[in-house]
Amino acid sequence: MTVDHSHAGREVWAVLELLDRQLIDRDGRLVGKVDDVEFAIDDEPDALPRVTALLSGLGALANHVGGDTGAALAAAERRLAARRDRQPSRVDIATVTDIASAITLDADREDLDTNRGERWVRDVVIDKIPGAGHAAE
Repeated sequence: MTVDHSHAGREVWAVLELLDRQLIDRDGRLVGKVDDVEFAIDDEPDALPRVTALLSGLGALANHVGGDTGAALAAAERRLAARRDRQPSRVDIATVTDIASAITLDADREDLDTNRGERWVRDVVIDKIPGAGHAAE
């Protein structure tokens, strides 16, 4: 598969071009939504901030909501994480192959951290339902 990095190094308006966009894996499956953006700022004078990652999930959303509701969202995110000190789901900007009405990633949904909520529901809730492990007839 050839990855198009023509967008590498381009300037983007993060609020307009990244936030609230759907994330799509290499097979066209939805994997989440961009709830926040991580930046790095170089030490060079007049350097613009660089997007280093897209953040998704309850942990990222909790930072925007704040207060008791934000704390509850953050607690729910920690319960979904394998490690309790987990930060918001992070998608490295290097996996982005296209920025359009949705953001396409060069990654598989199962390998992305944004899928941990779905995995938790599958493993903790769905798999406990009698007959859930049987194929449909």
